[in-house]
Amino acid sequence: MLRQHPLLFFISMLFLSTLACNAFAGETEPDLSVPPPIVTLEDGTGVPGEPTIAGIAPTATLPGSGGSSNGTAVANGNPSLTILVDLNIRSGPGVVYDRLGFFLKDSTAQVLGQDPASGWWLVACPSDIAAPQCWVSGGPQYTLATNIDSVPVAAVPATPTPVPTAAPATEPATDTAVISGLNGYIVYSDTDGIWRLPLDTSQSPPTAGEPVLLAPVVGVDALRVSPDGQQIAFVAGTFESNRLGIVSVAGSSQTLVESSELPNSTSEDFGTLINQIEWLPNSQTIAFNTRIVNLVGPGAAPQPDLWLVTISGSLTEQFALDSGGHTFALSPDGTRVIFGNPESVTRVNMDGSNRETVIEFPFVNTASEYAWVPTAHWLSSGSQAYVAIADDDPWTADAEATLYQIPVSGPALEIGSVLGNTLFSPLDWTNNGGQLAYLQLIVNSDNLRSIAVADGDGNNLITYVTTNEQLEFTGWNNAGTHFLYSGSGFVGIGQLGQAPIEALVSGAVGQQMWLTDSTFVTAVRSGGSWDLLTGNVAGNTQVVGETAVEFVQFDVWTP
Repeated sequence: MLRQHPLLFFISMLFLSTLACNAFAGETEPDLSVPPPIVTLEDGTGVPGEPTIAGIAPTATLPGSGGSSNGTAVANGNPSLTILVDLNIRSGPGVVYDRLGFFLKDSTAQVLGQDPASGWWLVACPSDIAAPQCWVSGGPQYTLATNIDSVPVAAVPATPTPVPTAAPATEPATDTAVISGLNGYIVYSDTDGIWRLPLDTSQSPPTAGEPVLLAPVVGVDALRVSPDGQQIAFVAGTFESNRLGIVSVAGSSQTLVESSELPNSTSEDFGTLINQIEWLPNSQTIAFNTRIVNLVGPGAAPQPDLWLVTISGSLTEQFALDSGGHTFALSPDGTRVIFGNPESVTRVNMDGSNRETVIEFPFVNTASEYAWVPTAHWLSSGSQAYVAIADDDPWTADAEATLYQIPVSGPALEIGSVLGNTLFSPLDWTNNGGQLAYLQLIVNSDNLRSIAVADGDGNNLITYVTTNEQLEFTGWNNAGTHFLYSGSGFVGIGQLGQAPIEALVSGAVGQQMWLTDSTFVTAVRSGGSWDLLTGNVAGNTQVVGETAVEFVQFDVWTP
């Protein structure tokens, strides 16, 4: 069944920030072409006459994502693995090691060794990963090994060194047995506290087990799972004060920073709150900045600072006020940071060295007291980042955003532009920088919105959906093959060169996140609560949980 989508104009005046992606490098992606008409699905159904995700092949073989680990078939009789689910590749045998890339479900890899203690396999890396050898989980729900009788015991690399280097005095309680028994979970807030909902990602869409109450923390504004899945960082509190804490996946919790401990304005009419939070890749340290709020009237604004706090509570002011940024984007290895401010973009090493203002631009007219600030998007390789700078007068029909490429050293390079007002719709690049997508708003009498897709430099732009009603863009999956968007009463799944699929849902769509490259989680307003749904790229969805908070907050984790 086909349909057209008229849409309502909706602009949120919230300050938006984009996570520094911890994903995968790639090479060439499929050419862009005008998409076929949209396919609309009823609740929980797939495309009529089409296979479910288990029978759908990826649109292209991506480095590290399809076929075997070395781009050729694994020879018969040699030790090999069949990958049973979309699976992370790591630098050592465990989730504490750095994430290097991924294998898609049904790909194969050559086995080089095994760590008997963990059961993880040492395999030949895909061609896009610099290391010749890497590790994947040996859990039976993840991999199937064949011809492995003669596989040697592999040497285990040292575990990553925590950053900062100061040894923590104590470690919060963790439970590796909890993680080893999971192949994914959702963590979400409710009126009772923070919950963990286990997922079976071998099913498509993923199914859920029984939810587990981790901690009675209420008033949650943000949730972020650590890269190793062991800890969940949260920000909770009120308009006047908040705190940053962690909850172990096993259930213990502690507060790391109270906003009252942070430097405050000299005026009693203003307060300082914890704002953006991000984990460093070692899962031992959280970076955050602050915002100042007017306690006696309207008004709030991010502050240009950056703090680090370890999971044992050691707090460091890494970049003092006016030396950080209103937004920050950490490089995948955590060694560099790109700050966004109202008139500049700055790149600097995390230790404060090699600071350079790489982009300067005019102050952007937001037609309000809101100050627009850009957020950079690092490629998963860490070799460079991308950023879009809004037009200084974005309220005209011909307004454009200018695109820049930021290397790890040297000046930024202007690479192109895209049409539209992008104040409240940040651009999202695929993890190899090959394509970008965003919600394109053309300010005129029609106020049309489109889901626009282009090459990474803005060339060959096409629109997948155009409407004058509500429309939101979520982002690309890690493989760069599909993207998510939503409108009033539907979840949209786009694929390069293919017809977008819009699965109807019973309510307003809230937060959405990719779970794996072929599955996702979305929150749908249902009466006075939110339903948590899992879905797949074939358009199948199912309800797996519910939360009664007014503003839904969740995060996801897979090994």
